[in-house]
Amino acid sequence: MFEYRIIKLPDLSIFYEHYLDWINAGFYGEMTYLKVRAVERSQYPEFARSVLVARLFYNDSKITRVDSPYQFVVSRYAMRKDYHIVLKDLIGKVLFSIGEKKKSLRFKIFVDSSPVIEKALGYFAGLGFWGINTLLVDPEHGSFFNLGGAFLSVDLGEEILPQRYDYCIGCNLCLSACPTGAIISPFVIDARKCISYLTIEYKGVISKELATLMGNRGFGCDICQEVCPLNTKAFKVEILTPPIHTISFLDIFELLRLDEDRFVQRFKDTPIMRTGFIRFMRNVLVVAYNTRDEKVIALTRARVKELGAELLSMQQKELEGI
Repeated sequence: MFEYRIIKLPDLSIFYEHYLDWINAGFYGEMTYLKVRAVERSQYPEFARSVLVARLFYNDSKITRVDSPYQFVVSRYAMRKDYHIVLKDLIGKVLFSIGEKKKSLRFKIFVDSSPVIEKALGYFAGLGFWGINTLLVDPEHGSFFNLGGAFLSVDLGEEILPQRYDYCIGCNLCLSACPTGAIISPFVIDARKCISYLTIEYKGVISKELATLMGNRGFGCDICQEVCPLNTKAFKVEILTPPIHTISFLDIFELLRLDEDRFVQRFKDTPIMRTGFIRFMRNVLVVAYNTRDEKVIALTRARVKELGAELLSMQQKELEGI
């Protein structure tokens, strides 16, 4: 399901102050763009008079724990066509419809592509409340959705009441379930410990300490969402981007045989392309070593030698002895 709402430009000052506190604490890790363009997140484009906030759901898969250490687990959002592409296309169609009536319309689309506090806009659009796990959570539909939107040069905004904040009271399941302790306190996450950050954004060698806690999570992590009671009882909706069968289950033995061409063929137009081949294989190494299976580890050593990439050699050295 895709839905959007157009709201008046909200006051983001409280959320921006929280964001600055997070930046100043250094929790952003290697994502330096979050710090460099921090001031821009407190401002709107000069032409903006209202903002369209959209979301795309992906809560179609049954929430289950994966027991096999030989499965390379991918976050639900990543086992389908890249939401950046899909959301931009859907938002573009809405803007085309608006533009037919408002000939002078100017706009700027954002889907993780601009310095925008998207979750804050989603909150003011009534799409959910800010959960303990720092994600936007809809009491009815849970948190398995991606956000995007567009700033508009015309005032089409409606007044929408934000969601209440009290649904997390008395519940800290997401905080206690995080394997690496990345949710260091309610509403605060240290990205440097987050499996999603480590497997997608981080470009270096994952420490043995954190790698051993990742288990078979190889691209992203849904654990803090999977344990959320609002997700376990969420109403299912029509999904516009169903999971790609060849990605929804990935076998570690098969991934160890990947070369760059087959990597591109298999994951083209999915979020997994963000890491590139070598960093993806670094994640494969981590999952392989976490199997504690000597046959798998032997195959991994041989593959690292074949590929000859410095990052993989360094990561292998870090993982030896797990």
